[in-house]
Amino acid sequence: MRLLSRAFPVACWLLAVGLGAQEAAVPAGRTVSALDRLRAELRILAREDSWHDPLDEIKLERRMLADSLEKARVYYLAQQTDLGNFVYSQDAFKNEISTEDNQVRQAGALWGLASLNRARPTPVTARAVIRGLQFFIDNSRPLGFGRTGPVYPGEDEIKTGTVALVTLALVELWRGEEAYLTRMGRGLCAAWMNNYLGYLSGMEMDNGSWGRAYWISRNEREPVASPYFDGEALLAYCRAARYGGHDELIPKIEKIAPLLVQKYTVEAWRTNPDSDETKGFFQWGCMAFLEYVEAGWKDADLMGDACLALAWWQIHRRNVEAREANTAYAVEGLVAAYRVAEIRQDKAAMALIRGTVERMLVQQISTQVGGPLEKLNFMLSTRPYRPECVGGIMYAPWIGQIRIDVVQHQVHAMLMALQYFYPTEEQGIQP
Repeated sequence: MRLLSRAFPVACWLLAVGLGAQEAAVPAGRTVSALDRLRAELRILAREDSWHDPLDEIKLERRMLADSLEKARVYYLAQQTDLGNFVYSQDAFKNEISTEDNQVRQAGALWGLASLNRARPTPVTARAVIRGLQFFIDNSRPLGFGRTGPVYPGEDEIKTGTVALVTLALVELWRGEEAYLTRMGRGLCAAWMNNYLGYLSGMEMDNGSWGRAYWISRNEREPVASPYFDGEALLAYCRAARYGGHDELIPKIEKIAPLLVQKYTVEAWRTNPDSDETKGFFQWGCMAFLEYVEAGWKDADLMGDACLALAWWQIHRRNVEAREANTAYAVEGLVAAYRVAEIRQDKAAMALIRGTVERMLVQQISTQVGGPLEKLNFMLSTRPYRPECVGGIMYAPWIGQIRIDVVQHQVHAMLMALQYFYPTEEQGIQP
């Protein structure tokens, strides 16, 4: 059984529920002394099994994923503001709503909701996606370098990741709702996909990366790469090419992808085997490489190797299972690698990756407020939480912060697990 560094709170939890029985065993009329309490506490702590994580006994099931996704949908819809963006961060136990914001994470949240709507559509969710897209479209304007981009309220820079993620949301809306959109709706969706892809094209650099940001007041592109934004932009290109009808992007993708593989794997690891650059690129790169492999573009085998190499790096070098904050972002990349292994019929890789993902998802689902495993989370089971936070995903098992990007990654990771781990069961089945 796997032992985790967070086992001490588990043992304390066992003490909290077990001491009553110990004290009940004390003869009537006898006062419980400090020594009696110490003896009862250490009697439990001396048992090796009291230090195990009880979540290790829980097996991931399709129903668990479906139930958790529906709770997350409730949270998502409740946190959308009248403007169309989302409450960025709040505490599940204290009436504390953060005044911070982050344009990239807001765009990512919209993409997560659009992905949920495509996979498990409802009219309310579709309207929320359209309202979220309208927020970015309403804040878009022509820029000095001949492109149009979304200017997040109060900010002087447009981050490349923001544009890539809004583009991904448009692609998901197009994939899921094309048959239901009006002619005007289809035209607007296609037009804004073109606009934002044009913006990304204008941010390309000769080394295969994209400029990190565009400064509006200076009319200046920042010619510095971000591993996160490189991965997000590559994924946007791949999905726009595969699902949005933008075949003209394929030659670009075939040129850019090998450059990014080299930059964020072998070159990065020669300098630092624990590279933060690789960590930033990881899940976006893996998902892009899966699209590349499934599409069968030039040098697809190289992209498949890169995807699996990144997965083994995450599992063995970073030891991602032992990390205590939410790691749903890593699950996204690992599930993509699982699918690559499945395409290659590599059953050993499939088994190892799936086992890792299932254990990670169980841990992550246990941090969902009101979720199917909340009784196995110390904080959620021992203190009242705010009803408006139901469905939200806490940042860590004992940190009550709910951030919208954590919810986004968790939702998308669970959608991927449903798609690739339970493909037959998922067809036409709703929770």
